Amino acid sequence: MGNATPGQEDCPVGDRVFEKLDQPDVLAHSPIFVFAGDAQAAVGLNGLGEVGPPGQSRPRRRPDFLQLCRELSLDGAIDGCLLTPADAEELAVKERFFDIIPVTPAVRTNAETNIWSPRHGTYRGAASRPFRTVPPGDLGFCKDLICSAREYNVRLGLYSITLNNDVSYDRETLDTYLAFAREVGRTPGFDHFLEVFLPNLPQLGLSESQVGEYVADSIVRTLSYLRTHERPRFIKTAYTTAEVWRALCEFDPSVVIGALGGARTDARGTLELAHNVVVNGGRVILFGRAVFQDASPLLICRALRQVLDGEDPAKAYAAYQSELRSRPGG
Repeated sequence: MGNATPGQEDCPVGDRVFEKLDQPDVLAHSPIFVFAGDAQAAVGLNGLGEVGPPGQSRPRRRPDFLQLCRELSLDGAIDGCLLTPADAEELAVKERFFDIIPVTPAVRTNAETNIWSPRHGTYRGAASRPFRTVPPGDLGFCKDLICSAREYNVRLGLYSITLNNDVSYDRETLDTYLAFAREVGRTPGFDHFLEVFLPNLPQLGLSESQVGEYVADSIVRTLSYLRTHERPRFIKTAYTTAEVWRALCEFDPSVVIGALGGARTDARGTLELAHNVVVNGGRVILFGRAVFQDASPLLICRALRQVLDGEDPAKAYAAYQSELRSRPGG
């Protein structure tokens, strides 16, 4: 799967995600960890976590969040950093930050209405509708409008969909996604991964497991419509139950399945989720709020890396707590 082209290895952009995807044995022992730093595509002024000591904290601002992306990328625990189009331009194009590190930058190429979450907004109460954020000719985030694949500053994009068991809305969602996937298939040097959310409208009468089954079936059905060069490099979706997750991961060995982090619970819950994802066959985690809303985004990323690489989540949590307490003011 994917759309890699000869000469792509000469591109200066960080390629750790691609390296792991191309080496299944490596991926199995060290799954991919992407920091989902694209929250600004969904939220407003107060949606990026907080900075400052307890009692004196304030909402994290865009410069703070960009610096967090830099720090996490330089630390070495993550393999990829997912960004909004504006932040991808800042870090990958203007600063060329990812030219000097192995971390792979990725950009959110759409912002379907399911994720629109401004204060006092009511968008999420309606069926999700497609909304494109990156035009076809700008997928590679070149410095100039016309460029070759060798000049791409970003080579990986996220596209997300939400299916609500409604034929009219879901047909629009899938038509729009398939057009995007085929467009990417005609774009040498650029790949994408697909995020499939749980329905954002109530599915009356369905249990958590049944909703997971609906989404899992929808994923494999959608992939069946695509040729190899059009297919996503991996899937990002919600972990519902171990049984559903294992069935999805085992269905097609050519499809890499990864989990989104969702709303943050606590550090212990974050580490246990990562553990459950990988022991049941997942090979990617893409966590955002679970990281940037943590007391120490850097420490929770290091703990997540340990869990992905085989550490017991309880031991990783104990080490995380010990380091947290040892910090000044901890």
